[in-house]
Amino acid sequence: MQTYSFKPLSLAIAAALAIPVGSALAQEQAEQKPSADHGALEEVVTIGTRKEGVSPTETLSPVDLVGGADLADQGSFDLTESLAKIAPSFNTQRFPIADGTAFIRPVTLRNLSPDQTLVLVNGTRRHRSALVNLQLAPLGTVNQGAQAVDFAALPSMAIERVEVLRDGASAQYGSDAIAGVVNVVLKDDAEGISVSAQTGEYFEGDGTRTSLAANAGFGLGDNGFVNATVEHSTADKTWRGAARPDAEFVGSVVGVDQVPLDGLGQRWGDPEVETTKLFVNAGFDLSESVELYGNFGYSDNSTISDFFYRGPVMDPQHEFGARATLQADADGDFIPDPAPQSLIDSINAQGLNPADYLVADSSSASGYVLRNPIYTMFPGGYNPQFGADITDISAVFGARGELASGMSWDVRARTAENEVSYVLKDSINPSLGALSPTTFNPGTLTQEENSLNADFVQPVDLAWLASPLNVAFGAEWREETYKIGAGDAASIAVGPTAAVFGVGSDGFQGFPTEAAGSYSSESMAAYVDLEADVTDQLTLGAALRLEDYDQFGSTSDWKLSARYDFNERFALRATANTGFRAPTPGQVNTLNVTTTADASGNLIPNGTYPVNHPVAEALGAVALTPEESTSFTIGAVINPFDNTSVTIDYYNIDIEDRLALRNNTIGDAEVALLEGVGVENAALLNGSNANFFVNAYDSEVSGIDLAITSDFEVGGNLLTVDLRHNHNQQKVSKVADNTINQSRVFDLENQVPSDRTTLTFDIDTGDMFSGYLRFNRYSGWESTFGLFGPGDASDASSYGGEILVDLEATFTIQENYKLALGGENIFDVQPDDEADPTLQFLGVRQSLTSPFGFNGGFWYLRASADF
Repeated sequence: MQTYSFKPLSLAIAAALAIPVGSALAQEQAEQKPSADHGALEEVVTIGTRKEGVSPTETLSPVDLVGGADLADQGSFDLTESLAKIAPSFNTQRFPIADGTAFIRPVTLRNLSPDQTLVLVNGTRRHRSALVNLQLAPLGTVNQGAQAVDFAALPSMAIERVEVLRDGASAQYGSDAIAGVVNVVLKDDAEGISVSAQTGEYFEGDGTRTSLAANAGFGLGDNGFVNATVEHSTADKTWRGAARPDAEFVGSVVGVDQVPLDGLGQRWGDPEVETTKLFVNAGFDLSESVELYGNFGYSDNSTISDFFYRGPVMDPQHEFGARATLQADADGDFIPDPAPQSLIDSINAQGLNPADYLVADSSSASGYVLRNPIYTMFPGGYNPQFGADITDISAVFGARGELASGMSWDVRARTAENEVSYVLKDSINPSLGALSPTTFNPGTLTQEENSLNADFVQPVDLAWLASPLNVAFGAEWREETYKIGAGDAASIAVGPTAAVFGVGSDGFQGFPTEAAGSYSSESMAAYVDLEADVTDQLTLGAALRLEDYDQFGSTSDWKLSARYDFNERFALRATANTGFRAPTPGQVNTLNVTTTADASGNLIPNGTYPVNHPVAEALGAVALTPEESTSFTIGAVINPFDNTSVTIDYYNIDIEDRLALRNNTIGDAEVALLEGVGVENAALLNGSNANFFVNAYDSEVSGIDLAITSDFEVGGNLLTVDLRHNHNQQKVSKVADNTINQSRVFDLENQVPSDRTTLTFDIDTGDMFSGYLRFNRYSGWESTFGLFGPGDASDASSYGGEILVDLEATFTIQENYKLALGGENIFDVQPDDEADPTLQFLGVRQSLTSPFGFNGGFWYLRASADF
């Protein structure tokens, strides 16, 4: 039996209940701020129930409301970060040198995989990013392999509120809703204009972030509205860490100015980002009972980051010579290995000039050496710059209304596309020698989604029920298409010296032409959802969903819910449900070859192949099956005083057949196996890693969510106190052979802090001043060295918990104008030092797995106006 301790919270809880202070801040359970006349501004939710007019404290499942203003009024204008700062059940991390995960950041709910949370916009499913997060911790997410929604594509200023259903809901909404559902509700104001400008930087003097945003509402005659938001923002790189020793040595020989990144060799920190976002929400009443509605979103994001440092002398272990060493003679010139005559003869036999692929050197017996093929261009080595141009487009159009019988209906269509076009600069294809370009387009990933939905709700009067039986039913057709666009010719070329220097663009190999293609999956679903008050105190709900996939067959899922109100002060609620998540076309078909480091810091190719690829099939890949879950939640809603609300919920989620990447190291035996099934150039894979998705393990996630909120008037001002806590534990079991190792299991169970707490004090005078003080506590966590460790978790290290403090003060000038000065992590708290010796050698100083990053304190200034 598991036990939970809340000793660190006991004093804060007692204080929140004892002082005559109350809160209506966007809490994890509800947002109920008193209006100017101190009457309650009651919010209703549209998620977790299809019954109209239900407030967050009346729901059968735990639902949080986060106000749009609380998201926009922060140092970060990225929804990915701002949501995680307010709701402790959300977590996100910044992953430097982590391929696409460095700039499309995963967001987790309740420590589950990012794609086990369903995301909606105005109640309609939001499309996924085209990126499949492949990089493994410590360089990437512990939830490796997820393909999830990119929250950063949504402008915060367009959001009215965010509803978070912290409960399994696959029976109600379909695939992915294992951890819960996030519904982003857009603004629908028909009048008014708001503009905002913000700038800030880290205490270190880098990472400058600026944002310009505007929101405007317009009426469409007397019957409709258009609400539009546009935002343009930039973020500069941050520089954390120290110079690599090998880069320092190179700098001492050729000059620091010749070594990339001011002599560091490689950089640890945030990427450089420039993004433009547009969102339009509209509605028009055709009659008193029929409304047309829709929304359109567009985002353009350009991001550039870095990879690992490459020294001026190639340093692989190759078949014809000893390991090349970095040394200098008396004149300060590098002494690399000589090229074997067999390689020179092979190049000559193709009618090519060895000078284009090797470096001429009269001191060598062969006349050539195995120096960097374009040494004269990068005498101090090079660091590939890796980035992407990300375009995101979505559109929803529908009609809804009510029939004379009282039945409400909603029919809508959705289409969306997310495209990631990769860019690689300051790199080479070593096998092309001096003929290699230094800029590449390694390929494009595209996620396309289309869907049709029809939803109906009919209240049915039954004499034996205390309220009408709310009967909701509907159907959905959905299609997902994943496209891979091949890289340019130079990024995939197999040059004459490929056996020595490797294949394709260095750092991120282009997608080969045989991988290019379009891969689709379709599904059909039907559901029924019932809810009614059986008595004045007892409310029951039940839902059933049938879904059929063309690739994975059929599934049926159910949910049962109950709530009993003992009185106005105390209620108990509980749910039980099953869930599922079907593998995406991206996970089934992704093909990616990048470069990572081994435990000694050597760079090695790391490939991920589709499960039906000859390489994967030869190594044992089989067809994937959906992940399935069973979960329950039990909780209480307590209102001890008129101005205080307390909710506490225990949850337990069992998930079977979770997806993970199986890693295979290619040696001589594997090369022979691949050659036996006809894999071309199999010998070039020797020494690399080959990964593919498998149904690898089961896990049990359990925990407690606690929220205490109060509000009260102090001298005519509104003071808000909001305490929220999430406790979470994960246990991994039934690990399939040859899938994830003990280190990966340990990280899944321990790398995310088990406890997160936020305590916020918010003050609003109503005219001249408002502000907040927030404490964000992260408990300690443990992590192995991941890719760089022995794999048996014997290298696990502990990192201490920390409390971060955020502060903002907003001054109102002449009613319509506001000026805000704020700081995040104002005491510049840093995580413990990185324990991994390989990462230390690579220049890392603070823990890469820190849940709050390692950039330190950030200050910002924001000016805004409302008209």
